[in-house]
Amino acid sequence: MPRLAGPAARPGLWAAALAALLYLPSLGGGFLYDDNRIVLGNRALQEGAELVTLLRSDPTRPLLALGFAFNFAWSGDRAWSYHLVNLLLHAGNAALAASLFAWMARRAGAADPGRHALVAGALFAATPMAVETVAYVSSRSTAQCSLLILAALRAALPALEGGPRFPAAAVALFCAALATKEEAASLPLYLLLLDGFFGAPRAAASRLKWHAPFWLLPAAGLLARRFATGEWLPVPAVALERYAVTQWGAFPFYWGRAFVPLDPALYREHPVAPWPPDLPALVLAAVGIGLLAAAFALRRRARAFSFSVLWMAAGLVPSSTLVALQEMVVDHRAYLGGAGAHHALAGVALQRLPAWGAPALVAGFALRAAHYEWVLRDPVRAWEDAVRRVPRSPMAHLNLAQAREQAGDDLGAQEALRRGLAVAPADPRLWTNLGALHASAGRLEPAAEAMRQAVATAPGDPRLRHNLALLLVATGRAEEARAELERVIAALPELAQPRVDLARLLVAPPAPPAADVSRARELIAQARQLARERADSPEIEAVSARLRELP
Repeated sequence: MPRLAGPAARPGLWAAALAALLYLPSLGGGFLYDDNRIVLGNRALQEGAELVTLLRSDPTRPLLALGFAFNFAWSGDRAWSYHLVNLLLHAGNAALAASLFAWMARRAGAADPGRHALVAGALFAATPMAVETVAYVSSRSTAQCSLLILAALRAALPALEGGPRFPAAAVALFCAALATKEEAASLPLYLLLLDGFFGAPRAAASRLKWHAPFWLLPAAGLLARRFATGEWLPVPAVALERYAVTQWGAFPFYWGRAFVPLDPALYREHPVAPWPPDLPALVLAAVGIGLLAAAFALRRRARAFSFSVLWMAAGLVPSSTLVALQEMVVDHRAYLGGAGAHHALAGVALQRLPAWGAPALVAGFALRAAHYEWVLRDPVRAWEDAVRRVPRSPMAHLNLAQAREQAGDDLGAQEALRRGLAVAPADPRLWTNLGALHASAGRLEPAAEAMRQAVATAPGDPRLRHNLALLLVATGRAEEARAELERVIAALPELAQPRVDLARLLVAPPAPPAADVSRARELIAQARQLARERADSPEIEAVSARLRELP
């Protein structure tokens, strides 16, 4: 793998230094959004699991799981070390990207490849569209995968120049990238673009010989996923045809934001295209397809433009084609795909702007990134920004309420939930969280009423009925609670906890009827067979002790 040494390394070092300096304040940030599930709620991390158990906790991303385990061993649930690793990953990515830009500029015959790499690397380091990837802990998957992709690309460059040696190091790094995140499947497309735009002319057979392994590895990754999870691909969140139309329409926005990055966001709630698609969806999809067609048509006359479009498209392939994900548009999907735009912008800045133009451009990127990094450093600010962006989003209001509750602002959390209910009165999540908020503060009657509303909006959800039953018990409505728990047990025959709760209710003092005692014994026997959670056993034993006191 070519070393970053001597004068050629300076653009990379400057880009890494800028990235580290810009994101140093992120060390004071907390956890956001999916961090509560991926990090704080990850039992494999919390319980100090053995290596095999840890890797199985996320079998499609084992190297990512190892990284989070390292952080948890280091700082537990304190967020600073997680942010530090994200910062270091981004700095490494900036250094590798600058090195790649220098190679591209040299192969394209630029007058000063080092200066081009310096500007392009600084833009990559400072772009506001990277804030979500770097300052949001769970987006480490993209930063870590990108580091391995860039290192693999850098290791493959001698082969692109016609070197005789097979890039074995690049293949090994590609395997590591695939073990970090699925979007590593973009690497063969990235290599193809680098070869087509900047590689040495050579016979097709020679190209095929070393490109082929990079195309075969994603297929092997699919087989490994099938073996580890029983599925070839994740279950689609929406119909693939709707997802395809949505993603074609979103493509120009991804590409445009790489050039004019004024709109960073943690949460967008981009709408899903209807099916059959309406006129706006068709027009946006046509623009996306037209942009890609123009890139192919102009690949000889407008090489920088063409490369920027095709590089972005290559980066979006894993997340925007075969797998329909829950969120339609997310900034981190274009983290590495934006590098093509940074390469093109550097060329424009150096060739067409005055001497101060490139530094001003980098400074503008950095200031906007610093501001949005400040927004994400506080979960309340982050979700207030999301609510401002999508005021009719129940999820944005829900997360804002959670952030305010965690900050100790009970009234603010209630306000966020009520504002959410004003725009989405039939959303059971909002009613459920309002009930939980009241319950945690000891307001049991309002909690039960909110949970009744949750059940009314989603009567087929037995877990909501379970929550309602517990609140009914707490407010002294035993008969209503009993009826709800019987419904829950019928709907969730595989769970022990509803049986334990009903058995406890049936044998509550002073003297339960014989029929209730008999039913409680039956329920506890079933719960013993079904118990899977550690918390179930003490509760089962507590009810069993009460049963032993009864005739």
